[in-house]
Amino acid sequence: MNELLKDELLKNESVVWSGQPETSILFSKADLFLVPFSLLWAGMAVFGIGSTLLKSHIRTTQGIMPLFPAVIFIVVAGYITFGRFIFKNYKKKRTYYFVTDKRVVVVTNTLNKTVQAEFIDRIPSINKTVNSKGVGSVSFGNSNPASAMYGNTGMDFFGSYYGQGAPVFYDIKEANKVYDMVNGMRKV
Repeated sequence: MNELLKDELLKNESVVWSGQPETSILFSKADLFLVPFSLLWAGMAVFGIGSTLLKSHIRTTQGIMPLFPAVIFIVVAGYITFGRFIFKNYKKKRTYYFVTDKRVVVVTNTLNKTVQAEFIDRIPSINKTVNSKGVGSVSFGNSNPASAMYGNTGMDFFGSYYGQGAPVFYDIKEANKVYDMVNGMRKV
């Protein structure tokens, strides 16, 4: 795990905590909206392709072209209903969190290696949400609400339109410990 961070460490910087997101946690607060929406979208897509097939069967002169928009809806429905959970799990297995003596760092090694870091003494605020088992998320700074809404949903690419948000450690076992550690290291 520390091999991923090796190239990213600053001179005289050392790791004080490292971890990864829990892959067993699939749902986030945003799923209270996204799950019913995705099921509605999938239902409309199936209905749309069914009615298109029925119409094209009745009028065989149109060929397959009326199916094209319906196929796009089916693909999108498949992703937002099931695919995003597969992608989210894939991304979590390749995401690493580090607290150094100077920064908080998120390294994601999917198609490209992305690094997001913030100096601890520049973090304006720290927020946490923790469940009864102690697993939670810690946000280091303020994110655009539109960007934060899609974080940790498998649809993060929608939020990237609004700019890079604050670094967030999603679904970590030691959320309270990390929160207290980083808060104690801040010079506010």
